[in-house]
Amino acid sequence: MVRPKEKEPKHQFSVMLRPSTVAEIDTFAEKYNLTRSQLMANMMEAGLDELRSLDKMGIIPIIYHGSNIMKKFKEKLFKGDVSLDEKGDIKIKK
Repeated sequence: MVRPKEKEPKHQFSVMLRPSTVAEIDTFAEKYNLTRSQLMANMMEAGLDELRSLDKMGIIPIIYHGSNIMKKFKEKLFKGDVSLDEKGDIKIKK
């Protein structure tokens, strides 16, 4: 899904990235004769298109809720409120 090109003003934003990530971006930008800014803008547009598609399919909410369930389970596991037996079955302490 490619968005049509629109004459829309651009704005500058700052993001925090690891130096190793920037180095890899620079390598690809050089390889494809793009500026870092051009490559990053292209990657953001492509990623947003993917996010829209996954959201329409209902996958993003599933991942979001699944992640929250795992976080809560891990908290309970580390607090000792739940445990796993030798078979891997969940045991809930009351």
